[in-house]
Amino acid sequence: MKGTLLSGSMLWRGGLAVLSGVLLALSFPRFNLAPFAFGALVPLLVGLDGVPALQGTYLGIIAGLVCYLLSIPWVVHTMTTYGGLPLPLSFLLLIALSLYLALYVGVFAYGVTRLSARGTLAYLVGVPALWVGLEYVRTFLLTGFPWNLLGYSQYQYLSVIQIASITGIYGISFLLVLTNAGMALGCLLFRRGWRPALLPVGGVGVLLLGVVLFGMGRMVSAETRRGEIRVSVVQGNIEQGVKWDLGFQKRTIDIYRRLSREADKEADLIVWPETAVPFFLREKGSLRQRVLKVAEEVRSYLLVGSPDRTRGPSPRLYNSAFLISPGGKIVQKYDKIHLVPFGEYVPLQSLLFFVERMATGIGNFKAGQDFTVFETPLGQFGVLICFEAIFPDQVRRYVLNGANFLVNITNDAWFGDSGAPYQHLSMATLRAVENGVYLVRAANTGISALIAPTGRILQQSDLFGEAVLSGTVTPGTAKTFYTRYGDLFAWACSLISVLLLATRGRRGRGEGGKP
Repeated sequence: MKGTLLSGSMLWRGGLAVLSGVLLALSFPRFNLAPFAFGALVPLLVGLDGVPALQGTYLGIIAGLVCYLLSIPWVVHTMTTYGGLPLPLSFLLLIALSLYLALYVGVFAYGVTRLSARGTLAYLVGVPALWVGLEYVRTFLLTGFPWNLLGYSQYQYLSVIQIASITGIYGISFLLVLTNAGMALGCLLFRRGWRPALLPVGGVGVLLLGVVLFGMGRMVSAETRRGEIRVSVVQGNIEQGVKWDLGFQKRTIDIYRRLSREADKEADLIVWPETAVPFFLREKGSLRQRVLKVAEEVRSYLLVGSPDRTRGPSPRLYNSAFLISPGGKIVQKYDKIHLVPFGEYVPLQSLLFFVERMATGIGNFKAGQDFTVFETPLGQFGVLICFEAIFPDQVRRYVLNGANFLVNITNDAWFGDSGAPYQHLSMATLRAVENGVYLVRAANTGISALIAPTGRILQQSDLFGEAVLSGTVTPGTAKTFYTRYGDLFAWACSLISVLLLATRGRRGRGEGGKP
């Protein structure tokens, strides 16, 4: 791809980068213009044609910064309303987080400029492989923040997302970027005539059709399963401002008790959200007895979120989930493993000691160690507490350990009336597809949902209202390729992109080191 399609004006190329950022943001909830994701990167990729690597990096950062500023503005609401930070400082932190995420797009753009001279096949394989490799790094680096990976934009397009049962979420991102790369390459080759442009566009189209046909076939087989376990989800809609008010604790339990009694009378399992019990459930008292009594009254297993702590001179605090038997006994407990940095703990606390003084509401929780699988006579399930639902590899470990359905309990009240609860739901939906199991989701203020193994949302609550959802789930028996082998696809993409870039680097040095 020698030469340039455009006049060479960096201002014009910057405009293309901004356009890509806007289109990317519009692809995600709450905008939900998911088809945009199939072409959102085309302006950026066309604008990168013929530019030096460093300038390409700047263009990528511009696109990423615009995307994340538009798609995660809820950060400001969370930090001002619940963190107690001043509005100007909250905006600065939003910009800092968006800039950090934009750096990945900058590195991607840098890589694209290095791949541009490698030929059509290397470009079509290397560009999406590089994107996936960077998404995979973002999932783990600095404790990980894989929020709004590109593939999540398609969560409502069931025939497209079934490929995640093999590749994980990363395969959907690969498909989207491959489509963008094919279209961009077609635009650049169109200068030579329509026939050279037809090859990359047509090839990508055939692959996309194959993915859709695979998805349709999987949906038919997965949705013939019949439900065996009756479950109910209770959404209490407890305002965050009163959630931890000692005077409101009894009222909170009364709300959940009333809603639990309104649930399916034949329910085998009733689920309350994250920290629905706003006190230490294991410690004796009248409120504890009220909660245990609910399980006896409804004659069902009851899963509730509650903080927990150890005894002794140096107690440890945990964000936990408790399973209560129909007889009113606590039978199992899970401690949240992947905590939210700057929400549930301060990372590198010896260096960042000043953070707790700047913001209120930061906890001092400790991470759990065990991928607990809860056991009932009808089935086994793993519990994902809030933020944990966005980490594919962690979730598959529960299914690998014997869980045959998943439960996600969360408190998304922190996000306010923003796109974040919808974005969080989109990510949880893909965990069902990846592992081929039902997912039951209970959120304090919404969005609660019952999700099929295909990602179909069977029932969904509204935001900021009380709700009871009831349905049936079937314990999964066969493990998907992704459950068994994990992020093999993401690893392969990472390796391919590194090899292609390394080869280009050696050739570049032989040509004098020019990009």
